[in-house]
Amino acid sequence: MMMLEAYLTLSPDFNDLLHYCNLIYDVLPTILCGAFDIRNDKDARKLSAIMVVACGYGGDMPESLSNELLDDIDFYYNKVKCLKIERMLPALSKMVIEEQNDFAK
Repeated sequence: MMMLEAYLTLSPDFNDLLHYCNLIYDVLPTILCGAFDIRNDKDARKLSAIMVVACGYGGDMPESLSNELLDDIDFYYNKVKCLKIERMLPALSKMVIEEQNDFAK
């Protein structure tokens, strides 16, 4: 949320926050696989599945959809909100469940 807030407010911290998000994305699989048994640890499996879906979906979406979602992000009672992403959550949740089931095999 801090990164989205920085993006919306044109904060100079945005580049640093984006860099940290990329670092976390790069090291999280190593941490999860090294510290947890993905097949047996339900929470680690769910976090892994969320990461795969979020990054895979975000990486595969057309630039026009990405811009449309970014344009829809705004503040609502001082919290970052995006109705278009919220409408996508049921479909994204199904994708996460499918990924979790694949990890359990």
